[in-house]
Amino acid sequence: MASSRSLGVLFSLLAATLIAGCGEDTGAAPPLQASASSSVGCKSGQGYQHTTLGYHLCFPNGWTARDYTAEPGSGGAVSVVAFGAPSTVPAHVPASGTFTPPIEIRVVTGPKDQAEASLAGGNQVTQTTVAGINADRIVVVDSGPANGAVIVVLEHQTNTFELEEAPGGSDDAAFQQVLESFTFPAG
Repeated sequence: MASSRSLGVLFSLLAATLIAGCGEDTGAAPPLQASASSSVGCKSGQGYQHTTLGYHLCFPNGWTARDYTAEPGSGGAVSVVAFGAPSTVPAHVPASGTFTPPIEIRVVTGPKDQAEASLAGGNQVTQTTVAGINADRIVVVDSGPANGAVIVVLEHQTNTFELEEAPGGSDDAAFQQVLESFTFPAG
């Protein structure tokens, strides 16, 4: 039985394929590349700022951030950035497709309700606030490999942000640090 997250990724891949097949727009924007920034002030941990989307956050010392936006398997996302211990965040997404980073920030174009529909079905959904924005906290409850994953979904400037903690709950403190520090620039 496929997990809701797997179905969401499958839906994203299908949507990306359909969108890519529409029109002959050769002026398509290149993938958004992220980079770490030391200008983000963190009380603890290290700072990260996405240079194009502008969000910033703090994540644990000793962890690394890796941008997978241009990698195969990004599922048509505008941006995919993973955070974790260096051993859990490889230089490239494995061909096997079994890669699940401890924490991932995935950004897709479009409204939250459109992206969230495939994630919320059959899972526990509660309300929360991230960066001063109303968000939905989804806990995956199916019996598949995504069981226990936590996905916080919010919308900002026509993009949907999915902040995800891998199943297992061993990174709860790090995920909470990311959620509490996640902000957008003022203005």
